[in-house]
Amino acid sequence: MQEGRGIVSFQGIKWEGVNYKMSLESELITTMDQSQDLVRYFAQRNGWKDIPNIDKFDHLHEELIEMSRYLRYKSEEERKKFVEGHREIFIDGIGDLYFGLCRLANQLGVNIGDSFNQVRSEIMAKYPASVGEQKVVYSDNQEVK
Repeated sequence: MQEGRGIVSFQGIKWEGVNYKMSLESELITTMDQSQDLVRYFAQRNGWKDIPNIDKFDHLHEELIEMSRYLRYKSEEERKKFVEGHREIFIDGIGDLYFGLCRLANQLGVNIGDSFNQVRSEIMAKYPASVGEQKVVYSDNQEVK
């Protein structure tokens, strides 16, 4: 159920800054704003302050490392095969990263959607279609671009 920003009650707890009343158990999150609002609610429910915290940067780094270790030193075909056979690892990892990113954005007072919209044109112009995306490192530490 959509509501304007302001003080709302969610599961009996009043708090500020939410766009939507959401049931944690049943409603799907479909927008970046809803994601940030839910994570903001989660933090407030747990008594956590939205203040910059270096640990959140480390947490996101650890999540990336955890996923990358499954694909490091593998050929493109091996990486594809591993992802196809172990999608749950990456679904969980991407979910953890996104939740953590929402938490970090809230701590920094940054709206994820606004940030994305601010940089998207710059990134699209910086990396034209002719520029390759990946750098592959094999077990002998040789880079292949």
